[in-house]
Amino acid sequence: MTFFLRAATLAILTISTIAFAQQPGSQEYNTVFLPAHGVGDTARPNVRWGGLARGADKTLGWYVGAQTEQEAVKLAIQDCVARGSTNCEGVETFFNSCAAVAVGPANRTYSKAPASLSSVRKRALKNCGSPECKILFEGCARP
Repeated sequence: MTFFLRAATLAILTISTIAFAQQPGSQEYNTVFLPAHGVGDTARPNVRWGGLARGADKTLGWYVGAQTEQEAVKLAIQDCVARGSTNCEGVETFFNSCAAVAVGPANRTYSKAPASLSSVRKRALKNCGSPECKILFEGCARP
């Protein structure tokens, strides 16, 4: 008899705990701030951008370390113009990674990766395809 009494008491206590759960639509449910709701102390990750621009005469401009993608493109275009080109346009952007531009007698290659600068440099030179290729620009846009 005591076993059944204890089992019934345990069942009643277990079932009654459901009433304490926050129900969707209730005031308690809607006042709990979760990080996914975009409020509270959810910090955005730090991002750094880099950009590459090319002018009408194929002159390149480069910038690394901008706060936004638009700023990286704008500063790369300014660098392209400062090198004497006209009609410069942004052609590539990258963020939180390293990039390199290799230039050879017949080819220009652009390589980017979150890896180290040395591995990106090696990849750009390999993709350029000539022993005469040289690194024109290289850098890492890291937070």
